[in-house]
Amino acid sequence: MATLQISVFGPLTIRRGDRELSANDLGGPKPRQVLEILLMNFGSAVSKTRIMDLLWGGNHPAVALPTLESYVSVLRRHLQPGTGRTGPLRTVTGGYAIDRSLVDLDLDKFETLTKMAGQAEPRVALALLTEALELASAPLLGDELLPAWAEEERASQAARVGLARVAAAEAALSVGEVGVAIALGGAAAKEDPLNERAWTALILGLERNGENTEALRAFERCRRVMDEELGCAPGPALREAQARLLASTAATSWPSAVGGPVHMATESRPTATVTKKETERLRILIVDDHTTFSDLLAGALDREPDLTSVGAAKSVASAVTMFRDLRPDVVIMDLYLPDGSGLTAAENILTEAPETRIVMLTGNPSQEALREAARLGICGFLPKDGALGVMLDTLRHAHAGSMIVNPSLVARWGGTPAATPVTSGM
Repeated sequence: MATLQISVFGPLTIRRGDRELSANDLGGPKPRQVLEILLMNFGSAVSKTRIMDLLWGGNHPAVALPTLESYVSVLRRHLQPGTGRTGPLRTVTGGYAIDRSLVDLDLDKFETLTKMAGQAEPRVALALLTEALELASAPLLGDELLPAWAEEERASQAARVGLARVAAAEAALSVGEVGVAIALGGAAAKEDPLNERAWTALILGLERNGENTEALRAFERCRRVMDEELGCAPGPALREAQARLLASTAATSWPSAVGGPVHMATESRPTATVTKKETERLRILIVDDHTTFSDLLAGALDREPDLTSVGAAKSVASAVTMFRDLRPDVVIMDLYLPDGSGLTAAENILTEAPETRIVMLTGNPSQEALREAARLGICGFLPKDGALGVMLDTLRHAHAGSMIVNPSLVARWGGTPAATPVTSGM
């Protein structure tokens, strides 16, 4: 039967019978570190030379060996009074070891639970891993801040906890616990952004939970960090998930426009005539300073049989320049750009090419911006965080002489825009 219960997650604590010992009850920082080194090698012998190297960083004092032996004697008096060398801290050939049969260690229990989970069916594995993660909810040796060896042990253990968290997320997906999978996968991806398994669990969980837009955002975060840090793209499982998500999002039916100078969206598809021949693809210029959004939209456009992205600008100046060079059929533009308003870029473009269709995106337009857009001849005003399907439909069907305004924008003003008539043709 164990005589000591020791916890190394968070502050070091030791329970001997009814008495609880803290790190301060072990005879000083060095004896405490000797114990921690032995606990990190639980059940295995650690040589005296190795312990001295860790304690003094390879720069041993002349009396290092007798000093170490005195630390061990101090530890034994505190941990196993009256038992001498027969207690949990044992002397072995050339060094010391902790007797596993006499100590319950939370770190050892964590490792046992994770190993058992690796051999169990998903539901049992999820329960085992959940228990393991609860044990490891605090950092290893959380109050042992100075020694380099302690930081190395913390980093190694954090990696093991991350793997357990990913395994738990995968098990949760297998048994339909998508909320748990999202939480665990998200936490693992945040801790280790290069862990593709963590991203996969998060994105698949979001997909199965019907959160397609958020899943696409997570995919883009994953894609960007892998490209920047590793120079590679996500693997097949994530690319397949992205394709499904894009197809699902594009298939979502958005409210579209009704006739009039400013169209409020309804459930029917707009019937405006597209001037391009059906066999040709509309050429679209994206103007937005958020690379993530531009890349996602460009990918979605290029997957459509009748649409294609011809480029992406990030400012008023570059939008006008790229328009002159590329002469796209449609421009989709953020209202707020780093060097000014998208309305300024739109005015310059429409002055040169009045037939150009421009769709404006924003999260929170003012009524004044909407009136100015209508005056300039902008074809649409859509929420930037809206569904992809309606954005694609608007690009196809918007035309000069009328403006599509999504009702979610109007709702933010508490009604229809003042001085801007809204009719309900169709």
